[in-house]
Amino acid sequence: MKQARELGLVEIKLRDPFLETEIIKEKLIERFELKDVFITPFPFYEGGKNYHIGASLVGQILDELLLDGVNVGIGWGSTMEIISKNLVPTKKLKKTTFVPMTGGTNQLPHYFRTNDFVRNFSESYEANAKYLFAPFYVEDPLQKEYLLASDDLKEIIEIWKKLDIAIVGIGCYIQKSPLFQNKIFDEKYLKLLLESNVVGDVLTHFFDEEGVVINLEIYKYLVNISLDDFLKIDLRIGIAGGLQKVQSIIGALRGRLINVLITDMETAEMILKNAQKKRKFDSIASRKIQKERKTK
Repeated sequence: MKQARELGLVEIKLRDPFLETEIIKEKLIERFELKDVFITPFPFYEGGKNYHIGASLVGQILDELLLDGVNVGIGWGSTMEIISKNLVPTKKLKKTTFVPMTGGTNQLPHYFRTNDFVRNFSESYEANAKYLFAPFYVEDPLQKEYLLASDDLKEIIEIWKKLDIAIVGIGCYIQKSPLFQNKIFDEKYLKLLLESNVVGDVLTHFFDEEGVVINLEIYKYLVNISLDDFLKIDLRIGIAGGLQKVQSIIGALRGRLINVLITDMETAEMILKNAQKKRKFDSIASRKIQKERKTK
């Protein structure tokens, strides 16, 4: 080996993981025009090796991003549940208010109970909490109107319009979603979503791989923050990882549904790889169309 090195046949290079992380981070920020990207060395989602360590690292990142005197909207999902249980507070946010961005239901798994996550955040930071005591799904739009007219919900809606930060997970596997498996949503909507090539959702706003949100009649039955109000939030933090969520994350990024991404290293690499593949394919397709036009 020594002789081979002297002859220039073997070259040993040391990898700098911090430099690699920074390079990927900058590429993601440039590619998707993001405000910031944070990449953890460990996964933070259930099933990942050392995910509790990764979840604590995400907790540290959020601790840097959270400020006193702001309104923070909290989303739902298994990732949000894990993160809310692994916060790493280094300060008190007594003037900050945490609020759920969706209603709740006992018909869904525990990781859809957004009020619980709001409590975890508010207690960890000694902050204020506003809870949403309303069903996520109503059977009649008139029922939704009555709910929204109540003083409790009026207060929540007013806060939704003044949110400074949103912290959300990104859903994938539409067919396996508890919303359909537990028959909260009718199967006709699943068919529509599949026909529309939906790859994921943020707060039940479903989107395709280009980030285009699919318009569904069912939205008028949901008690959650509107897409318009959500997109007006200055800092929209998406926390997601895992190879099964790569296309969902890319769609959310393309649609500008989130402008700050927190993910793990393996997922970040796959996001870049898949996004570059798509860009290369689009470029080839565009050249082919132009060539066909010229020959006509």
